[in-house]
Amino acid sequence: MTAFDRSVEVRGRDAAGRLLAAIVEIRTLPSRLRASEYVAVGQGARFRAVQRRRTRTAARAGFLVVAAAVGLDLLALLEFSEGGVWFAIALDIVVIIAALAGWALLAGSLRQYPEATAWVVSSSVVMSTVVTGLAVPSLTVQSMAYLLLLPGLVALVLPWRTQMHLRWLLAYSVLVAVYLLLDPVRRFSAAERDDLLVVIIVAVGASLAGHYLLQRAQIRSFAQLESIRGLRRRADADMLELERVHHALELTARIDPLTGAGNRRRLDEDLRAVRAHISRSSMTYGLLEIDLDHFKRINDEFGHLAGDDVLRRVVEALQGTLRGTDAIYRFGGEEFVVVIPVATEEGLRAAAERLRAVVERLDIAHPDPDRAGPQVVTVSIGATLLGASSLDRTDDEWFELTDRAMYAAKAAGRNQVRVVEGVAP
Repeated sequence: MTAFDRSVEVRGRDAAGRLLAAIVEIRTLPSRLRASEYVAVGQGARFRAVQRRRTRTAARAGFLVVAAAVGLDLLALLEFSEGGVWFAIALDIVVIIAALAGWALLAGSLRQYPEATAWVVSSSVVMSTVVTGLAVPSLTVQSMAYLLLLPGLVALVLPWRTQMHLRWLLAYSVLVAVYLLLDPVRRFSAAERDDLLVVIIVAVGASLAGHYLLQRAQIRSFAQLESIRGLRRRADADMLELERVHHALELTARIDPLTGAGNRRRLDEDLRAVRAHISRSSMTYGLLEIDLDHFKRINDEFGHLAGDDVLRRVVEALQGTLRGTDAIYRFGGEEFVVVIPVATEEGLRAAAERLRAVVERLDIAHPDPDRAGPQVVTVSIGATLLGASSLDRTDDEWFELTDRAMYAAKAAGRNQVRVVEGVAP
């Protein structure tokens, strides 16, 4: 094989490859068009709803302009006496009525059909112009000028769908072709008719191009606004999630992770609120310090995991006994603090006794063979009644009083309650 033959073969393969690529391109064109922004967004329900509103507003304004323009044409026709002028006048009157009716109905019963209404009225304008040119030969040139202006005006004024615009251009082209074919007095020569045909094609093409450019700009603007709305929705959702996480972190920062009781930070904050409440209302509160008896032996015998389980079970039992206005906090390793609104020392003693008893009734085995009394986990509780006379003391002084009472309960044999007497009236 010569070099020339190889060159011809290579060029043939290249041509075949380009032809195959072109076929593939043509076959994938419909799917690419459907996936394009112009079609995908333009056929969307939200965009079409927006366009209906725009078309309705533009059509109503345009109908008033049409009524005014056809009214002026009607006044001009009254000056002529040709035989068909009365038919043209009657048609103008019908167009004016249709335009005004469309203007009124688009605000009511036809508000969901602005495109069809605009199509009927704008096509009626074309037909009225054609009839005027046919009925009044002296207005042939003016009628043709109006017809050449209409496609561009429609493309600028009506933001309707591309399908509707194509249908209108088809109806317009048919009516204009009829007008040129039925020219009664042959005002246009064959050459002029050819020139007019070219100008009409240009007008139709310009109208279609103008519609496409305006529609594409609106679609792109709508897509960008939708993207911004989506970003804003996601930002709002992220903000809500951030607030939720922040709130969860705030709660976590104030909760003991092992037992679920409040931690020391939460206790300090709530004690400030208790002070303010006592100062405002002279109400009294009980401050209880609860310590698990011989808890170290549980960790030594069963391990710290078992000890953690005991702490969780005890706190769960205490929380089940407390009211909604009461609060429990982890104060140390196996020490807990409870704050409850209570009126008297007797009420405080009874509340503390209920807490002591509920822990004992858990029947959690305790590994202390030398221990007197029940071989179950118990607690010793010290309690102080806080009132207006207690506000001159600090939180540490409150804890010190309660701590003394708790150690007094331990010294008396544990699994007991001791209340500091005479602290609050």
